[in-house]
Amino acid sequence: MGVREYSGMTVKRSHALRLLGAAAAAPAVAGFPAVVRSQSLTTVRVGTIPIDVAANVYYAQDLGLFAKAGLDVQIQPLGSGPALAQAVAGSAIDFGISNVATIALAKLRGLPFRFVAPSAVVLPGKKPTDVIMVAPDSTITPGPSVNGKIIAINGLRDLQELEARGWVDKVGGDNTTIKFIEVPFPSMGGALQQGRADIIFPTEPFSTANASVGKVIANAFDGVGPRFMLLGWFSSDTYLAANHDTAAKFVSALRQASEYANAHQAETAQMLANHTKVTIDVAQKMVRATYGTALDPSLLTPVLNLGLKYGLLSQPVAAADLIWKP
Repeated sequence: MGVREYSGMTVKRSHALRLLGAAAAAPAVAGFPAVVRSQSLTTVRVGTIPIDVAANVYYAQDLGLFAKAGLDVQIQPLGSGPALAQAVAGSAIDFGISNVATIALAKLRGLPFRFVAPSAVVLPGKKPTDVIMVAPDSTITPGPSVNGKIIAINGLRDLQELEARGWVDKVGGDNTTIKFIEVPFPSMGGALQQGRADIIFPTEPFSTANASVGKVIANAFDGVGPRFMLLGWFSSDTYLAANHDTAAKFVSALRQASEYANAHQAETAQMLANHTKVTIDVAQKMVRATYGTALDPSLLTPVLNLGLKYGLLSQPVAAADLIWKP
């Protein structure tokens, strides 16, 4: 399939905090400065999902942008946004990556999280990194034939569930008839082959890697809309208040990495392969993410509206309340 299994993506949420004891630094890539560990650098612990739409943190590290900013960023992979939210809440990590739905839900539950920087964004005219796939011989098509089916998503009560419910209703199905199961991205192709799922929602590199076991029937983002923030980096109000300068440096390095990655997809393919365990062949062929360079409240609103519509959020959450203002 072009993807090698790795432990970070198969971590269960209940084990997330235990596995965050010691973060390993990602390797430097030939042609870019290696990160030099020094007592003069400020340690920053970051949890991520090792996929392309969350990879700007890896690029910032490999390009030496964190070290240049005086930061020793230690990156630990975990399996989902909710697992990362748990880790930030427990102070096991300083920054995590998640989607708007998860952070809004956490806010309603009394967890003071805020986004500090965007990662991947969905924009009109861009090819999707996330697709909807069925088995090659499946008769399922966008429409009522999706009713009653089993859909595999990376996280329950999360953005992917909102995407799936929104898509089912948009194509004329009934989202209340769907059964959702939680499956890590690397395992979705297997779930489809084994008949454990009728429909899967993979992201890159697995959208491309699963081409031999499934066929694409739709754009996964259609359930939300043509323009929204897919993932963003977040922290807690407590950490941000106590580490303002460190957070600002972290955000600045991410912005520079995002700008570089958007303009140098060929150059970042090898970095992506090193960190996500995808083969370089797949990294070069797959649809690459578009990274945001500044937080825009209007990119959070579509997800918040969908969360309210489908009952993930019990009350409205203002986009501005989820954004850190240095």
